[in-house]
Amino acid sequence: MRFTGPVLFLLLLWPRASIVPQAPAPRTELTAAIRAAVIDSAAQLLVRRYVEADTGRLLADHLKARLRARSYDGLDQPGQFAEAVTRDLRALNGDLHLGLRYVPGGLPAGGYGPDPVRQNFGITRAEVLEGNVGYLEISGFLGAPGYRDAVVEALQLLSRTDAMIIDLRRNGGGSGEMSHFVFSHFLGATPVPTIRVTRRPPGRTEVRQSLAIVPGPRRTDVPLFVLTSQGTASAAEEFSFVLRNQGRATIVGTRTAGAGHMVATAPVGHDFVVSVSITRVADPSTGQEWEQVGVAPDRAVPAWVALPEAHAAALRAIDRQEADSARRVLLARLIETADARRQPVPVPLERLARLAGNYEGSQVELVDGKLRFARRAGGLGEELVPLGNDRFAMAAARLGFEERDGVTYLTMEQPNGTRVTWRRTDG
Repeated sequence: MRFTGPVLFLLLLWPRASIVPQAPAPRTELTAAIRAAVIDSAAQLLVRRYVEADTGRLLADHLKARLRARSYDGLDQPGQFAEAVTRDLRALNGDLHLGLRYVPGGLPAGGYGPDPVRQNFGITRAEVLEGNVGYLEISGFLGAPGYRDAVVEALQLLSRTDAMIIDLRRNGGGSGEMSHFVFSHFLGATPVPTIRVTRRPPGRTEVRQSLAIVPGPRRTDVPLFVLTSQGTASAAEEFSFVLRNQGRATIVGTRTAGAGHMVATAPVGHDFVVSVSITRVADPSTGQEWEQVGVAPDRAVPAWVALPEAHAAALRAIDRQEADSARRVLLARLIETADARRQPVPVPLERLARLAGNYEGSQVELVDGKLRFARRAGGLGEELVPLGNDRFAMAAARLGFEERDGVTYLTMEQPNGTRVTWRRTDG
């Protein structure tokens, strides 16, 4: 058996990853002999390589006991067998990096799936939100060759923003090297200790540091927010852990998964591969780990509301640094809009439907339970965020509906006080 390299924080949430999308391959016919051989190979690997020797032996013994108890009898589907073994491995000590996968033809190079380039190395969204807040979503640290250019391009796109939000809510892990590369752009040029890595035998330790030189824009002062969920795992937890410990970012969302080991993978025969934790990872100063406990947020909110929560906080951070009075009027409007997204004002669907219509060439549509306004009928509408009493926010603009003598009027007010009123023309 041979371990793949390099060593990664490689989780990418395995519970449903028994089958890796790739070209069809002949299906392994599972027999009792094959299941026994895979369990035996996995047990040997755990004894030799698991980060804690005693736990490695316990895990190996647990798998063998499950085999003797005929727990895997009848599992003739490779994916079913892999998931059953994974559940048994994790049941003993909750290590989310432990797992067995069925991979016909073997793992792709680097372990990132069939084409990390077409997945843009895990960088899924880069955009500028209202108020000049940068938003970067990274759904996986796919650190295959070429990832540095992709990261730099995304950071350069957002280099003129006044605050930054990095979204890791769907990030199940990947390359610790890529994690370090990204977060080093938000730390100073003097390297700081980030994590302490301990390997077998005990005492083999290494302290990793942030990067002194980064090719993208270094932004040491920009207000920074990191979004997390219980799906945020492994290298994505490292990212959150380091920036929180350095006092550099505000973590918004829920506690992360608690997958705090480095791992490696090895084939164990018959197109199965096993993942084994081979290090422990901790803060160099305090010895604190995130294994089993996760990374706690600074602002605890449900994952689905983490973005509007962080957006509102980012706008407030910008406002605190803003000296221009006109800009502060604009920011106050945007903060009110962000707060309304964060804590929606309920409006009956029937009322929204009554407000939808044509207003002297402008159009209000009801789409998926929300009103959208387009300055010209047929144009791309923007969402109207309810503020209460038939008032709505559209970024910094305010729109109000009023009925007079059986006719509905729509008034838009800009932050500078400019007002325009339209009469409903379709009845």
